[in-house]
This record gives sequence, structure tokens and C-alpha cells, in this order.
Amino acid sequence: MPSKAIGIYLLKRIALLVPLAIAVTFFVFILQSLIPGGPIAALLQGKSPSAETIAALQAKFNLDKPLYEQYWIWLSHAARGDLGISIASSQSVSAGIGQRLGVTLILNLVGMCLCLVVGVPMGIIAAYRRGSWADRFVVGLNVFWSGAPHFVIAIVALFVFGYVLGWFPIVGVGDGSPGSLFSHLVLPCFVMALGPLGFITRLTRASMLENLSEDYVTFARARGLGFWTVLVRYALRNSLVPIITGIGLVLIGLLTGTVFVETVFGIPGLGGLLVSSVVNVDFPVVQGLVLIIAAWIVFANLIIDAMYAIVDPRVGFGKVAQ
Repeated sequence: MPSKAIGIYLLKRIALLVPLAIAVTFFVFILQSLIPGGPIAALLQGKSPSAETIAALQAKFNLDKPLYEQYWIWLSHAARGDLGISIASSQSVSAGIGQRLGVTLILNLVGMCLCLVVGVPMGIIAAYRRGSWADRFVVGLNVFWSGAPHFVIAIVALFVFGYVLGWFPIVGVGDGSPGSLFSHLVLPCFVMALGPLGFITRLTRASMLENLSEDYVTFARARGLGFWTVLVRYALRNSLVPIITGIGLVLIGLLTGTVFVETVFGIPGLGGLLVSSVVNVDFPVVQGLVLIIAAWIVFANLIIDAMYAIVDPRVGFGKVAQ
């Protein structure tokens, strides 16, 4: 597949996302205006300062300027990676987010990979063995996984595997060394994967069932092609589009699960930071986190669009790039 066509396709997709990105940044910016009493009330935390103090705070946070000018100042600083100063900790918001971003990325990406590595094969087996005990077993597990919220799975896993059996550390990320980090994040990563696992398995099973009943699969079997060739090259390949759609939804949905999992396991990630910043009405941190989450969603959509064109010949980079 020509790299030039791929580049043109991605540039067009990015160009289409630019208006959305601008709208998202403006929404993130006006979050501070939605705080009861405005940003100054959040800064003062119930105190009754003098008019001079209020004026000084307004000047410090550019609140004495017109809204469009405030937005431009905030956007220009955000584009350089400066998201302001936290009210609660007086620390740079960018630095605070950077310290916690790695752990959250590990939880989400490893959880996503585990979900796919387990969920897709289970869906394939259930579809191929439709009506068998294996199919019923997979469907039964899906009913359980789909009905259990992240925080319930996290609490049960923490109690059973951390407290009762003692196989894993209970809270935190240890001393920060690779070995300690690995031992502390194994269980949370599995919990992150269990949430969307049922969804991916059901989606794979339904898509595979549809394609396994198509004529081209019957003809491939009649030609004497091998089992794995028919199952993977024909049926699975044509089932990938809905699965990729599901991956996009999971990538976005995992952000919700991160808040619960990090809170239950005491992991210092973005989820815990979001909860504490909302409680403390720390609007610069909330703005920064919402901006990071929005960027993650936009990036995930871009990756999904690219994957569509790779796996589906009807989309093809060449046609899109023309």
C-alpha cells in the first residue's frame, strides 16, 4: 500500500478533526465559567477578601480581560504545554499530569491488549463451535462480565487475590522500580481488561457467525483449503471492521474504568487526580485533564479510521486519497 496514499489519507482525516479539536479546546476553556460563583469563588474557598485581593486574582488569572482574549491566552499557553498552576498544590498542571500519565497509559494499553488477546479468540471459538458447551460457556461468562461494573470487579479482585490469597500487592505502585511496578499493576491491568472483555467477545462472535455462514466460506472449504486458512484469512479478516469499531469504543470506555480502578487500588494515575481535582474545585487541573482525555479520544478515532482503510479494501487509502 503506497506510503504517499497513506500520508494523504491521514492528513485529510487530521484536517477534518481540526474544527472538532478547536471546539473541544473552547469547551474545556469555558469549564471554569461553569463553577458556582466563577473561578474567583473557587480560588477563595469561602473566604471574604478585599476588593484589592479580588482584583489581583483576576489580573493573575487574566479574568479581567474579555472572554475571547482569555481563551487565546489559555490556548497559546496550552499549545506550548503550559496548562497553568494547580490551585490545590501550586504545582505546574503539566508536570502533575506528566507524573501520573505513564501509569494510566500502562493500565489502559495493557488492559486493551489483554482484552483483545483473550476476547477475540474466545469469540472465534464460540462462533465456530456454535451451540456446543464451549459456546455456552463463553456466553455465560459474557453475561457475568457484562453485568459487573469496573468498581465491583476491582473490589472483589482486590479482596480475593490481594487480601485473602495474598498473590498481589494490595495498593499503590511500590517503590517505582520495574519489578515492583509490574507486581503492583498486574491485577489492576487484568481488572481493566475484564470490563470490556465481554463486549469484544460478543462482538467477535456475532461478526464471525455472520461471515461463517457466507457462501465464500463454503466455497473455500469445498476447495479443500485448510482450517486455519478459512477461519483466519477469510472469516476473521472480513469480521474485522465491526471488531475495530468495538476497539474504538473500548479505548474511549476504558477511561471511565480507569477512575474506578485507580481509586480502588490506590494507584496515583490520572483517574485519581481527576477525582481529587473535582472535589477540590481545582479548575486548572480539571481543564488539563479534560483536554488530555479529549486528545486521547480524537487520536483514538484517527487510529480507528486508519485501521478501517487497512483491513477493508472497500475503504482503501488509494480511493480516499484521490
